[in-house]
Amino acid sequence: MIKKIILLLLSFIVINLIIISFSIYRLGLFNFNLDIINFLRYNFNFVQLLSFTNIIFYLIIFFLFLIICNFTQKNYYKFILVFFSIILLLGTIKFCASYKVFYYLINKLDTSDFYEKHYVDAKKISIKAPEIKKNLILIFMESMEFTFANKRIFKENLIPELIQLSDKNISFTKHLQGYFQDNTQMSLVATMTGLPSRALFINRNLQPNRVGIGLKKYLPKVYSLSEILKDNGYTTTFIQGGNIYFSGAKTFLQQHGFDFIYGREELKKEFDNKVETNPWGVEDKLTFDFLKKEILNNSKTNVPFFFTMFTINTHFYEPSSIDEDITNIKQASKLIDDFINWCNKQSFIKDTTIIIVGDHLRMKDKLNQFLDKNYDERYIYNTFINTVYSNNKINRDRTFSQIDLFPTILEAIGFKVEGSKLGLGTSLFSDKKTLLEEFGETELNSQLAKNNKLYKNLYKNR
Repeated sequence: MIKKIILLLLSFIVINLIIISFSIYRLGLFNFNLDIINFLRYNFNFVQLLSFTNIIFYLIIFFLFLIICNFTQKNYYKFILVFFSIILLLGTIKFCASYKVFYYLINKLDTSDFYEKHYVDAKKISIKAPEIKKNLILIFMESMEFTFANKRIFKENLIPELIQLSDKNISFTKHLQGYFQDNTQMSLVATMTGLPSRALFINRNLQPNRVGIGLKKYLPKVYSLSEILKDNGYTTTFIQGGNIYFSGAKTFLQQHGFDFIYGREELKKEFDNKVETNPWGVEDKLTFDFLKKEILNNSKTNVPFFFTMFTINTHFYEPSSIDEDITNIKQASKLIDDFINWCNKQSFIKDTTIIIVGDHLRMKDKLNQFLDKNYDERYIYNTFINTVYSNNKINRDRTFSQIDLFPTILEAIGFKVEGSKLGLGTSLFSDKKTLLEEFGETELNSQLAKNNKLYKNLYKNR
């Protein structure tokens, strides 16, 4: 009996070591060059492993195991084989269901000509820059959505500064989280190229943060927003307090027209390693301080500039409480307000467009679960400040996703885009329907999930 108990306990340990190893692999630890201790501290929830529900489940299995063993003394090893075969089968079914493996395989076999019908290659149409080029500051706010202003849910508006900005400027109503656009890197790629970051060789549901890892060429045949601006004389800079290697981000940035790229390690050097950090990187206040310094340096030249910055303070991390998350959200709104007030005092502001968007909806943590239970319609935050368009003459009631930002941003700063479409995106300043408005979310997602020859071809070397 002691041997049986020891065998069961060893099996339990091995199974959970596999779970831990798989979690590390999914988040790309070995590609990120992170400290494994800090990774486990902030990204793997041991509490979940030993949750009340799981402990009850383990105990039930354990006692069933012991009871059955008493009736199978002669066939003990056969029972062990059958028992763990059943566990493996059930685990495989659960795994396939959780990560939509069957859905993925079905779509891999299904093909579509959707891209051939709707993709607009920026190299093959006319894109004309204005005579006087406006500077552009594009800020992606981590997990920022309009939902945080809902007083019915939170008893107060958590982001009054952001809402005031959206009310005073141009903001579009229904900013959905598009398919394959639901993490930071995917949001970046969708905005710059008008394309979803669909993984070609892996199941995106299985490895959500590894879509761009390992790519030597990241959409090499796509002419992106940053490349267009660079080719039109802009200085292009990317700033992020987090890890610049996340999901192949640096590869994409280097190959798509960014002159200067600053991530967590680069910012630490700029501050002589005297920086405040959180589980995801350098604190946003310091990142904004660095952004201000670089903007001032660039504004002293006669060269138009394009700055892209990602915030990270509102990224989920565990363990954290909803109260802590709410505090971070409030502070994020104030930081943006402080930055806009600072910009308004500078001489460059009259020639500068500022665009603020959430990179995606809140994800994974307790706050996200709370929102899902209490709110049916959740929209990503967006506001466009000092564009070439009059605030009063724009149809703000639009349904769109990140892919539509590509042509929208260019037209916001005065570029003339033939047909007002780029990639799969449609300019929100035009009267043309976005793909979401034309097909609806369900049908569009279904088409984007299918195999497509043209999309695959965009990843091939030039």
